[in-house]
Amino acid sequence: MKPYVSVLLLCWLTLGSSAFAQIETIPFELNGRNPKDVSLNPFGKFVGEWTLKDDNWTHNWGGETETIQIPGHHTVSRQLNTNNSLLSIIDGPEPNGHIFWSYNPNTGEVQHLSSFGDIRAGSGAGTVNEKGDVSLRLVFEGEPKGTYRIYHYKWINSDEYHMKSVQYNAQNEPTGLFYEGSFVRIAKVDEALIRQQILDHGQKIRDAFAAGDVEKIKSLHHPEVKKALGYKDLKNGREAVIQGVAETLKNYSLTFVKNEVESLLIQEDLVIEQTQFSIQGTPKAGGDSFIFSGRTMVTYVKYKGSPTGWATIREIIQPATE
Repeated sequence: MKPYVSVLLLCWLTLGSSAFAQIETIPFELNGRNPKDVSLNPFGKFVGEWTLKDDNWTHNWGGETETIQIPGHHTVSRQLNTNNSLLSIIDGPEPNGHIFWSYNPNTGEVQHLSSFGDIRAGSGAGTVNEKGDVSLRLVFEGEPKGTYRIYHYKWINSDEYHMKSVQYNAQNEPTGLFYEGSFVRIAKVDEALIRQQILDHGQKIRDAFAAGDVEKIKSLHHPEVKKALGYKDLKNGREAVIQGVAETLKNYSLTFVKNEVESLLIQEDLVIEQTQFSIQGTPKAGGDSFIFSGRTMVTYVKYKGSPTGWATIREIIQPATE
C-alpha cells in the first residue's frame, strides 16, 4: 500500500466540542518522505492549526479604524510533497479562502498565490528570513489599479505570529487602509493523556459496580446516555439506565473479572472504546455465581458534571455466543 498524507487535518464536530469545520482531504504520494518532518521547510513554523488570538481583528477599509471580533477563524497549514511549499486553508466566517507559498532555494524568493471569496485573488513575491518571518508585496483583484499591499508575518513565539497588511498607492505612499491580527496555535489533542483518562474512568465505573455505588455510577454517565444492553433492552436517558442498574445491584453482586480494551478512537472531545469483558454475578439471595461475557462499544464525551471530566453517552453490548 502506498503511503499517503492529507493536506487538512480532519476536525470533527462532536457533541460538546467547539471543533472547527474543515473536513476535506487531498491524498498524495509521499515517496517515503516523513510528512511530519518540516525541519528543511523555510515555512515549517507555520505548519499546524491556527485561530485569531482572543478573536480580535483590526482593520481600516476607508473609514475609521476598528477592532472587531471574528470567532471561529480556523487556518490549517501543511507542507505538500516538497520541503519548499506551504498550503494554508482558511475557514470560519466568510470569506473563506486559501494561500499557497512556494520557496525558490536558489533565489531565496517566496512566491504567493491566494484566493478569497468570489474575486479577491492575490499574487506577488517576497522573502522569508532565518527566523521564519515572511515579508510579501502583493496585488489584489478588486483593489484600485496601481495599489499594492505589504504583508509582514512576524513570529512572537513558536505558538504565535502577527500578520499585518498595509496598502500603498502607485506613488509608494500608504493609503491608510490596513488590517492585522495575531494568530495562536490551536493545541493538539494529547491522545496519551486522554487515553489514560478514559482508562481511569472505566476503572472507576467497574469499582463502583463492585461496591454497589449507584450514585457514583450515575455521576459517570451523561444525562442523555443511551444504552443497548440487549437487542430488546434499550435504555434511554440516565434515569432509565440508573434505574436498571439499581435493580440489578439490589439482587446481584457484580465483579468484572476481565476487561480487555481492544481499541480506543480519540477525536478531540469524543472517544469510542471497544472492549471484551467478563462479569461475575453472584445472587445476593444465595445461589451459584455465573459469568456473563461479551464485547462492548462505549462512546464517551467530555462532561463537566462527571468527576472524571468524561461521561458515557452511548453503549452497545454484544453478548458472547460461545
